[in-house]
Amino acid sequence: MTRLKIVISSLLLVAANFAPGQPALVPPPATLHFAGASRLADNPDFANLKTMLTLQSSLDFRSLALGRTSAWLARSFEWGAGAETSAQIRPLLDDLLSEETYWAFGGSERGPLNFIAAIRSDDKRSLDWQQHLRKVLHGDGESFKAQASSGESFSGERWKQPGGKTFWFMRVQNWILVGRGDELTPWRSEFLAELARHKVPDASSNTNCLEADLDWPRLMHWLPDAPLPFKPARTKITLSIGTNQLLTLKASVHYPQPIPWKPEPWRVPTDLIRDPLVSFTTGQDIAAYMTPDGILSRLTDNPLTGQYYVWALNSQIGFQSYAAWPVADSTNTLRRLADQATNAFNPDLEKLMAGKLQWRDDRNALVWSALAPMIVPQLEVAPETNGQYLLASFFPLDTDAKPAPAALFRQFLGRTNLVYYDWEGTGPRLDQWRLLASALPIFPRFVIQSDEVPAANKPASTPPAKSPILIEENWLVGLKPMLFKNTITEITRVAPDELSVIRKSPLGVTALELVVFSHWLSGTGSTGLLPGLLPPRAKETGIGVPPSP
Repeated sequence: MTRLKIVISSLLLVAANFAPGQPALVPPPATLHFAGASRLADNPDFANLKTMLTLQSSLDFRSLALGRTSAWLARSFEWGAGAETSAQIRPLLDDLLSEETYWAFGGSERGPLNFIAAIRSDDKRSLDWQQHLRKVLHGDGESFKAQASSGESFSGERWKQPGGKTFWFMRVQNWILVGRGDELTPWRSEFLAELARHKVPDASSNTNCLEADLDWPRLMHWLPDAPLPFKPARTKITLSIGTNQLLTLKASVHYPQPIPWKPEPWRVPTDLIRDPLVSFTTGQDIAAYMTPDGILSRLTDNPLTGQYYVWALNSQIGFQSYAAWPVADSTNTLRRLADQATNAFNPDLEKLMAGKLQWRDDRNALVWSALAPMIVPQLEVAPETNGQYLLASFFPLDTDAKPAPAALFRQFLGRTNLVYYDWEGTGPRLDQWRLLASALPIFPRFVIQSDEVPAANKPASTPPAKSPILIEENWLVGLKPMLFKNTITEITRVAPDELSVIRKSPLGVTALELVVFSHWLSGTGSTGLLPGLLPPRAKETGIGVPPSP
């Protein structure tokens, strides 16, 4: 056995070994296996990612994110608020990132989402875990016995909490087994049997970083208010270390029922898409896979119901980003969109103090005014000879520039099962999204109260803490030089109820996802355009850029 198959190997195979007449185990709604950074470190193809993770700016961001997560977990588990409780949880999170772990999530319909976790650990760390848990749970727990499905019995410690909730801990060979609740007891028995069977587990593969099976239709029972943009589907994910310092992500997405989707011949706006490109995205009828209450569903002419094309130029000006989509009657469609969009979005934009949409007769365009200095996004009829299109832009488009290479279009032309294609130069595009994200009010925040000691109570010698925004920006700036490889993502329809996702990337995420992820973890978000992100004026000239003083 090349690695423990506690969670990610088919749990149904375990259920098949039950004696006749016994009910089969229902797989948990979510299972996950993480190889642990320490077990991947010796892989030569992990070297670039290892460098990224060990930068001082990365360590600072990790400290910020884990500190905030510790406070959130303390409140979620009802262990109490305060810096002391968070400080006890914080070192445990370091182990979850560095060591190999297996997870199962589930619970009863009326209870919280509970879990079981197996963490590879030595004797010292096991004792540390036990001591930290005793502190946050206010003392020693009661002794209890848990039986493996193979018949062995194991001792552990259990804490009873208000409302009938429980938290438990045990040590099995060179693993920690910890969890909340009793609803997953049958799977705890399988975990115990597997751990006991492999007294000295074989080293896990140092190629696969992550394996997960997420049954989103079942998980949504515990996440009724989660802002999930896509229709829930069971998603199986593998993230592995490939060659040339790239990570390969593969996902199989299974929907509960067939999704109505029909491709159309590709209609590329070849007059609009020009070099030098830093990113290019296209898709067909993405709306079919999105939740019906998405923000663009407020519009009769939702651009995601058909084909769309999004691209950005490789320049220091991040606002040279564009989007176009074909329409049947461009002039009338634009006016209809203008009427609907101002009514649908302006009330929300006013609350966010993020400008407003208005029709401009002098431009024959719908403009987003008072959004940020130097930029006025607009939607207009595109100057395209390959049919009728609408064009969204931040800066005027130069249609006299060199056309985009035909090799780019060959990646998707003629493919009738392609739902989504995305290519980007991740490092340069990261700089652009840092600038765009500071101007656009579309990025979520992970709101967690801080448990830091008030400044008035700190010793005079305590150095001032860096702001979360500064820590986040330093992290993203530090990553850019190592994101020298492209990120390519393809989503294809392999069956009426199934999608296949393949991505190759230096970090496993796109530049946009990285910015959203960093905002989410650090608690920062769109706060208005940050002047420090703009390129120096003396080095830039052109439309929309003021002359040097």
